[in-house]
Amino acid sequence: MSALARAARRPGLRPARLASGLAALVLAAGCSSAPKSTGVVYAVRDKAAELAKLGDGFMGTGQYESARRYYDEALRASNSVDDLEGGAAALASMGRAYLAGGMPAEARSAFELSLERAVLAGAGSAQSTALAGLGEVLVAEGDHAGALELFARAVALAEAALKGAKTEAPSRALAVAVHDRAVAQAALGLRAEALASLARAEELNLKGKRSSELAANRYVRASILASEGRLEEALASALSALEADKAAENGRGVAGDLGAAGRLCERLGRGPEALGYWKRSLDAALAVDHAKAARAALEALGPLAASLGREAEAARYAALLAKLDAAEGRPAPAPAAAP
Repeated sequence: MSALARAARRPGLRPARLASGLAALVLAAGCSSAPKSTGVVYAVRDKAAELAKLGDGFMGTGQYESARRYYDEALRASNSVDDLEGGAAALASMGRAYLAGGMPAEARSAFELSLERAVLAGAGSAQSTALAGLGEVLVAEGDHAGALELFARAVALAEAALKGAKTEAPSRALAVAVHDRAVAQAALGLRAEALASLARAEELNLKGKRSSELAANRYVRASILASEGRLEEALASALSALEADKAAENGRGVAGDLGAAGRLCERLGRGPEALGYWKRSLDAALAVDHAKAARAALEALGPLAASLGREAEAARYAALLAKLDAAEGRPAPAPAAAP
C-alpha cells in the first residue's frame, strides 16, 4: 500500500526562558507588550514534516531501514516541542516501515505508541491511522476477523474527524482505513462488501488527488475480480492501477501492475500480449531494484517465451533467473531428468 498521512497539527506556544523567575512570568502574562510566539514550534514541526517526507521517499523504494531512521528523526523533532500529533504520525510511519520490512512485533509496538499519543492529543484521524496500522499487523498474521474489527473502529474515527475538517488528514486516514477494510473483507470471502469499500476509497483518493493510493485501490480490486473469474474487468482494473502509478511515478507499483496485467493476459490466453507486459514489468523492476517483482517476471517469462516458440528468449530469461538465484544465495534447480 502507499504512504500514510502526517496528522494535522494544532498551533502551540513554547514557554519563554525568563531570568527573573515566577514574578517576571506573572508580569509578562499580564502585559499587553509581552513577546508573542517566536515561531520556533512551527519551524520544528516543519522540520519533522520534511524528515517524514524523506522517510516516505525511502519507503517508496523499499529501503525500509533508511526510512525508519528518518521517521525516528521526525519523532525526535516532534518530541522536542511536545507535538503529540506529529509524534503519533512519525510512530505510525515507523510501524509501516517495520511491517513492510517483515518485523510485525516492532510494528505493533510502534502503532500502539502512536495510538497512545493520538488519544492524548484527541486527534481522531491520527487514532484512525494507528488503529488501521494495528489491523494491518493482524492481517499479516492471518487474523482477518480481528483486523476487520480494528478497521471498523478506524473508519468510524476518520468519518467523525472528516466532518468540518480543515486539512486532508481525515480524508487520507479514512481512505486508508476503508482500503484496509476491503483487504480483510476479501480475505474473509466478503467480496461484494470489499468491492464496495474499494469504491469508497477510490472516491476519496480521486477527490484528494492521491495517485499512489488510488493505484493500490485498483490493484486490490483487480485481484478480487480475478478471484471471481471476471478476468476482463480485472485486466481493466490492473491497467487503470498502472496509469495511476505512472502518474505518481511509483516504479515499484508500476512493476507490480504490469506483472498483474501479464498474469491476467496469460489466463485469458493472450500469450504475446502477456509476454509484452511481463517484459515491461521486468524492465521496471530492474530499474528500481525491486527483486521480488523481477523474480516474478523472470519466472513467468521463461516458460511463456518457450510456449510461444521463442527458445532463445526463454534460455536468456532462464540464465537471468539463475543469476538472481545465485545473488540471493538460492540453490540451483536440479537438472531435468533424461527422457
